[in-house]
Amino acid sequence: MKTNWPLLKISCIYLLCAVLFYFAGDDQLKYKYDTSPMDSQTGILDELSEGIILSQSFKSKTETLDAIDIKFATYGRKNSGNLYLYILDSNDTPMAQQTIFAGDLVDGELYRWNFSSIIDNAKNKDFQLVIKSSCRPGQSPSVYYSSLNSETNYTVNGEIRTGSLSFSHIGKEYFFLGDYYWQSVFIGLILITFYYIWFLYRNKIGKRTLVSWIFTVWKKYDFLIKQLVSRDFKTKYKRSVLGYLWSFLNPLLTMAVQYIVFSTIFRSGIENFPVYLLSGIIIFNFFQESVGQGLLAIVANASLITKVYMPKYIYPVTKVVSCSINLFISIIPLLMVTILTGTPITKAIILVPYALLCLLVFCIGMSMLLSTAMVFFRDTQYLWGIISLAWMYATPLFYPENIIPAHFRFIQTLNPIYHYVRFVRVILINGVSPEPKAYLVCGASALLMCVIGGFVFKRHQDKFVLFV
Repeated sequence: MKTNWPLLKISCIYLLCAVLFYFAGDDQLKYKYDTSPMDSQTGILDELSEGIILSQSFKSKTETLDAIDIKFATYGRKNSGNLYLYILDSNDTPMAQQTIFAGDLVDGELYRWNFSSIIDNAKNKDFQLVIKSSCRPGQSPSVYYSSLNSETNYTVNGEIRTGSLSFSHIGKEYFFLGDYYWQSVFIGLILITFYYIWFLYRNKIGKRTLVSWIFTVWKKYDFLIKQLVSRDFKTKYKRSVLGYLWSFLNPLLTMAVQYIVFSTIFRSGIENFPVYLLSGIIIFNFFQESVGQGLLAIVANASLITKVYMPKYIYPVTKVVSCSINLFISIIPLLMVTILTGTPITKAIILVPYALLCLLVFCIGMSMLLSTAMVFFRDTQYLWGIISLAWMYATPLFYPENIIPAHFRFIQTLNPIYHYVRFVRVILINGVSPEPKAYLVCGASALLMCVIGGFVFKRHQDKFVLFV
């Protein structure tokens, strides 16, 4: 088989994608910031006036120490004098120090101390936070503390007390990909070259590879595939007054209703809630709609399947692809809402298609799985209605992610749709790339579902004509 995709073109496209990915991913591909947990506050210490020294030891869990967050109390007044903060290593050598004017502190708010020079090679090493004061009594701030943790101690003028000062330390955790990105790209290029050579060899001896089989099917059934996709998309809005405009209006109107409910009545308190909500609605609606239509693909096309031969997997695939048109149209109002809320559009926006592509592949795999089940068990469509409803509430679309109790977090971790939604939210709301692990989770979950759905579909497709 003669291919129109020579190695040079494939390599150029691959390298272009690698450069764009590196450009858009930026520092998020190299490291992530981790913040140590802070125990809930149970009280305020006495005034931190001149002569009082607070200290607490801690162990760094990150490879660097970049900053410290401390929660101060001002007693609702304007204090004067200075506070002196130090980070000491295990040999009591100062690693960082800072002077704070007490009048600049805000009652009950975290004060972020960014180190002028980050502390490297900090992982699993012991450090000590020391706070001194030159403030006079009656003009001194204080520090919040927690007595909930009996395993930690802090000192006041050398006196050991059970509990912890209300502070957390922030540092970087470096990724393998950040240090060896271009080496990984080069290895990928070598693998592509070897696969291409193997691809040519298999074609030369008259045997197919997966890629050549896909190209052959596309070339042979190109016209029919396009007709099926066009038919499914046009049928959805047949005899509708607004027609295709509903692809644009539907997510906006849904967001408007849920925004009113959850931002005013229940007061979710989520930052940039319109973008948070709309991104979740668009992704989940596509998932629900495409799988809901895909599971009916074989049964609904029974007349074609029994009369015309074509690869049967084309039916669920075209159902999902036709729904993807709505998905891409819906991205327009999402970008509009993002801009109208004052959220800057950054270079990371070019990474959004990766999440959408993974979502598309995941939905194709699930559609093939459920369309197979639908042929033999017609109650599948009704069960899917219940499952998709439960799936919606298990995905943080309109409620904050941290509201889920710790012992139920595994449900969120195992939920692929959550990872696709989070991927898009990090890009749009934070303006940065997700961490490398997010790419792996999104890609692996999509590939796994596609393999499972394809395997089940292929194993049972010869029996479809007997049951449709």
